[in-house]
Amino acid sequence: YRLMLLVRGTKPKERVDSLLCPLYRCPEEYNKVKEGLEVIKGDITKKNLGVSPEDMSKLNQEVSKVFHCAASVSFNETEKDEIEKYNVDGTKNVLEFMRRLNLHELHYMSTAYVVGQKTGAVYEEEVGEEQSFNNTYEESKFKAEKLIKKYKEEHDIATTIYRPAIIVGNSRTGKTSSFGGFYSYVKSLYLLVQMFKKDLGRDGKKSKLAGVYYKGDLLHMPLRVSGLANKTLNLVPINYVVDVIIRIFKVKNSRNKVYHITNPNPPTLGNTQRLISDSLGVSGVRIVDPLDFRTNPMNRWEEFFAKTIKSFTPYFQKEEPIFLNRNIQKVLNDTHIKCPCITENLISKLIFYCVDTDWGKNIR
Repeated sequence: YRLMLLVRGTKPKERVDSLLCPLYRCPEEYNKVKEGLEVIKGDITKKNLGVSPEDMSKLNQEVSKVFHCAASVSFNETEKDEIEKYNVDGTKNVLEFMRRLNLHELHYMSTAYVVGQKTGAVYEEEVGEEQSFNNTYEESKFKAEKLIKKYKEEHDIATTIYRPAIIVGNSRTGKTSSFGGFYSYVKSLYLLVQMFKKDLGRDGKKSKLAGVYYKGDLLHMPLRVSGLANKTLNLVPINYVVDVIIRIFKVKNSRNKVYHITNPNPPTLGNTQRLISDSLGVSGVRIVDPLDFRTNPMNRWEEFFAKTIKSFTPYFQKEEPIFLNRNIQKVLNDTHIKCPCITENLISKLIFYCVDTDWGKNIR
């Protein structure tokens, strides 16, 4: 396949190179892949996706399928208008663009969390008319799916909807091109650890007040995090997500379906925190039931930490749905594609990559 990438920004080609080149073993390997790519400047928030008349003519002649992956993945409620503009209005613009070019096959990157605050078993085809959400991001993707369903019925557009859970980096290398979501939590914890280590290297006043000290090689840092230790956290490595999408794309009769790309054996929040603590060389961090803070309020550092992870807190404090994935099971039958287990080794790779690249600032 030849890929024509619609990319925003003043220098779209340079942006693509900076994102993709580091994911390959060497520039030469990337250059071979690059031969099958063409970058088109555009913006999903604009009419005709901001594509020039010349590029529009080219797309009209060469494109047969559309993958819509562009979105705002912010959980910040103060950015509600921006999130809606990209995720809802942007999706409508893509659908209208397809109508103009008479295109009839759409592949849409959604999220498993369009189910919002539902609990229990959730089927792939299930999208309720009225439901509650944990944040604007979930709601915006829900609205986008409803738009797609409407256009599918009214304009004969074959749609494939991919609903991944919480995406993390490559299970083999730890590499990632995004440091939000789950990584925001890990980064907040990492920075707190680094702050106390520096303090202990000086006068140690902050550490003494917080009860932080070295316990052998471990940094003992008493920190209660509000959450349900036994709830699951559905983490899926990006390489598994990509392998599944490619498989679905290649399988006949896979169109007009919804796919939960989720972890069939998700780790609990408590176990995930233990793996993170082991990777950071820390002890003392505990997941504590939110009700416990009524009788024993948060201390200064716990309040500070809770504020830094505020946007991710709903995924810690509420039971997660059980994502049923019959459609996924069918397409993966007789393949070797399996979701990697979330182990200490995998978590360590993810964290090491973040630290090694300074959370994406020094990706080479």
